[in-house]
Amino acid sequence: MKNIPLLLLAALIATPSFAEAKKRPLPTYAHAVRCAGLTGAWMREVPEASEEGLKRFDRALFWGLAASEVARRNKLTAARMEADTQGSVARAQSEFGGAGPVAEAARRELGACVAEVPPIRRKR
Repeated sequence: MKNIPLLLLAALIATPSFAEAKKRPLPTYAHAVRCAGLTGAWMREVPEASEEGLKRFDRALFWGLAASEVARRNKLTAARMEADTQGSVARAQSEFGGAGPVAEAARRELGACVAEVPPIRRKR
């Protein structure tokens, strides 16, 4: 995630409601990083500025922030979290680019990650 100021701005604009997010327990670090990787790879499949691209960005942002929060609580460095997340994105891109059971399993796992994201209200 190269553009940190943009991500922080997006986090303020496209965040789940505080009450909704507060109800959910934090995921495990491995799960948050995997979902961040899957949604990050998925986000790259469509143009950024499209409506679909914005929706995918929101979900990837949610999982990136979740991974960051879990890493912080587990006293992991930002560099470690960033490396783990980028590795997860690369793995997911490879899985999505393939065919057969691996790609199908990755898409199912992506669907489960997306389903876990609380409703996001984007301000216009």
